[in-house]
Amino acid sequence: MPAKSRTNDTYERLKLEILNNVHLPSTRLRIDQLAETFDVSLGAVREALSRLTAEGLVAAEPQRGFIVAPASIKDLIDLTSVRIEIETRCLKRAIQIGDVAWEGRVVGSWHQLSHTAVEASSGNEIDPEWTRLHSEFHESLLSACDSAWWLKLRGQLYAQSERYRRLVLPYGKVRRNVDGEHKAIVEAVLAREAKVACQLLARHLQLTADILLASDAPFDDTPPEATARSKPKAARAHRARAKLDS
Repeated sequence: MPAKSRTNDTYERLKLEILNNVHLPSTRLRIDQLAETFDVSLGAVREALSRLTAEGLVAAEPQRGFIVAPASIKDLIDLTSVRIEIETRCLKRAIQIGDVAWEGRVVGSWHQLSHTAVEASSGNEIDPEWTRLHSEFHESLLSACDSAWWLKLRGQLYAQSERYRRLVLPYGKVRRNVDGEHKAIVEAVLAREAKVACQLLARHLQLTADILLASDAPFDDTPPEATARSKPKAARAHRARAKLDS
């Protein structure tokens, strides 16, 4: 395999492992160990780590190497607020200029997602196929947006959000009608009701964050004994700041 392909393959594999929390937040990433695990050169691992650092999934510590980016309540609140701002802006633009082909992509991706079970056959984890289709669905909603920079920023924010979602998944206790939320967004999009669609999308993203904040998952900035007190408070504070226009 050419060196460039090996580097890209290393990047993709390591990114997937980080998103799936094979490497937990704030843990050290040793270049030599990764090179041995992936059977690639040290240079390929360094390049992959540099790309992941630029995307915010890895942090570089001077004189100490690389660690998986920390996960914190403060970061999740900030991330969600910015993601809502970017995604609703992209969706509004997509509704303004999207054509029939775009509508077809939205309907097609939603149809596939709605006919795929969320949980794997084991019942203990999210089905990877659902995760893939879920990503494609959210991408299709915004795919008619004509701003490459908004979409690039949106992609980075989505990856960070996925890391949090998958990290907290084992601790979550709230059941929700995700299919119903997606269906409502699609119906508003097809009706070209931009304000309603953006409100529904914002609520959809906010609910995910609130569930994570209310979970028992250990965040880097929350002492175990303070979890029960601080997380509901953080969720309430964020909801107050992110209240939608009526």
